[in-house]
Formats: sequence, structure tokens, C-alpha cells
Amino acid sequence: MNRVSLAIVTAAMAAVVFAAPASVSAADPIRIGLFAPLTGSVAAYGVRFREAIELKVGQVNAAGGVEGRPIEIITEDDRNQPEDDATIAQKLVGTPGLVLAIGGFSTTASMAAAPIFAEAKIPQISPSVTHPDFTKQSPYQFRQNNQETSLAQTNAEIILDKLKAKTVVIPYSQDDRGQFSSAGTAALIEKAGGKVLLREPVAPNSKDFRPLVSKIKSLKPDAVFLDLYAQEAAILIQQLHQAGLNIPAGGPTPLTSPQFIELAGKDAEGVVLHTIFFPGDPSNKEFVQAYAAKYGRQPDQWAALAYDSADVGIEAIRRVVKFGKPLTGEAVRDELDNGPPYKGVTGITKYDRGSVEKKPTIIIIHNGGYSVL
Repeated sequence: MNRVSLAIVTAAMAAVVFAAPASVSAADPIRIGLFAPLTGSVAAYGVRFREAIELKVGQVNAAGGVEGRPIEIITEDDRNQPEDDATIAQKLVGTPGLVLAIGGFSTTASMAAAPIFAEAKIPQISPSVTHPDFTKQSPYQFRQNNQETSLAQTNAEIILDKLKAKTVVIPYSQDDRGQFSSAGTAALIEKAGGKVLLREPVAPNSKDFRPLVSKIKSLKPDAVFLDLYAQEAAILIQQLHQAGLNIPAGGPTPLTSPQFIELAGKDAEGVVLHTIFFPGDPSNKEFVQAYAAKYGRQPDQWAALAYDSADVGIEAIRRVVKFGKPLTGEAVRDELDNGPPYKGVTGITKYDRGSVEKKPTIIIIHNGGYSVL
């Protein structure tokens, strides 16, 4: 579906019960809510969110906080389940001193929480949501990632220009992101003269792809575009190779998670992707080193997006305090909306009606890692 069902949104709005906020003194911590999938099939993305935000907040607090006030993170596991997000959002907006929420991961989960944050006048930054409808919910929704319309253009470029494919099959995640992404990508390919032989949804946690593999094999495409999350993409490409189908493959930004390489192993070799964060970029050296020192591994795009979400949000909070304004969610929203361009590890953030536009980098999986193509 292209939107969160009316039932979910209605239930979310009906669930909002605002307790009278406790008084907050200048010595109390400034609280930021984080909700993301920390368990379940897409937990690899949510864990990176949490790690990066904890890194950023730790750096800020070690430097004295915001005008002497520490930042505190209130973390909730939403399992990427929209039915959990209304309850989580309700809990977060009732937390004294909370002026910003970061999350969630998917469009459906993020949009289920959006009405509650909007009603409470607390800004919500999603590090990852790409669906254009997210930032149309209210002036309190912001995205850190490019919109899907922009990402689809790069997807089509990978298929037509990098993989040199005239015909393609596109298995896609059976959710808002996957449906919108695959439809937009397919339309651009067809417009450029290519042919989409098959566009087929894949349910979360799918493991047996034999019927789909048989379909793909019979169609004899030039390439496959894995518009999926890491777990399903890894299993599918392994089964394609096991069936003797070693055609060129590309994928969207979710496959920049190292989980894809870990699960797919040698079958991930040669897959072409795109990202707005590359750890080998010298300008990202400080962040990469700090993250690796704390967690023993390099950050991926999802960690970088969460780090920038926290940083741009904290800088908005800092401006509110510095200018002597009452520290409220509404004041923080205004600073996010009207603040100066922010140079982060994923590029320049300058919100335009809650959205951003950042330059992608085309990468390829080579020797078990990512390289610029």
C-alpha cells in the first residue's frame, strides 16, 4: 500500500493522551526520543541508528552538553511494527524535557507515529524514510535521506548505464518503500526505452524463492534489481546463483548495510549499489574513526544518517537555548526548518518542506567490501 491505513492513523490519534508535563528546570537533561527496530528482520538498520546516536550524544555530553545541560536518549524498540509505534509515540511525547524524536526506520512505522508527534508539537526526524508522503503529514516531519523519487532515478541509472541492461526483473519488498521504489524505478526504465519483464513483491522473512527463481530464469533478463532489504536480497541472490543464473545485479540503498554481504557471502560480489555515505571518503575520517573505535566496525549509510539526524537536531536545540528562547518542541521545529545549511557526513542538510536532496555515490561490492565504481 502507498499509505498507512486509515485505521492505523485513526487509532494513533485516538490513542494520544497527554499528561500535564512536569516542570523542567535549566539543570534537567534535554531528552531526545529514538524509536527504531532493534529486534526482528530489519534490526541491523535500527541497531546502527542506536549506535550512531549514542556516539553523537556521548560526544556532545563530553564537551559540556548544550549550555551545560546533558542530552539524554530515550530509546524504544518498535520492531518495525506500525501497531507498536502509536503506543511508543504516546509514551515519548509524555516524557518531561523531550523536544525531539528520531525515527522510525520504515515509512509505515514512521507515519503511524507522525500524527502523535504533530499533535504534541514535537519534531520527528526519520533518518531513513524515503516515501514523499512522510513529510506531507505535518510541518513537524523531517527526513534525512533523499526522497524515493530521487532514489528511483539513481536505481534506473544503475540498471541502464552501469549494468548495461535493456531488460530487467525487479523483485521488491512488500511494503510502502518497496512498492513506491520499484514502481518509480520501473517507470523510468520504460521511459528510457528499457523493458521491465517482471516486478514482483516479496514478503518479509521470505526464504524459499524457487518459484520466483524459475520465473526469472524463464524470462532471461539482462539483469536483476534487488529492491529488497538485506536479508531477503541475500537469500534470493544465493538461490539465483544456485540455479545457474549469474546475471548482473543491482540494488537500492538498503543493501549498503554490511548485513547483506555477511549473509550473501561470495554471492554478493559484483552487485552495484548507491549510497550517500562512503566510509572511505577522507572528509568522513573523523566520524569513521570514532565509530570504529567505539563499536569495532565501520559505520554504514544507516549509521551515518542517524548520526546526522542527531547532530542537526542537537544543533537546532543549541540555537534555541543560545537565543534565549523557551526550549519547546515547536521552537526546535522552527530552528530545523529555518536553520542554516548543515554539513554532515551524508552531505548538506537544508530542509525544504521537511525534505533534503543529497548527491549519491555509485558503489560495487568487491572482495567482500564496498568500492566506488
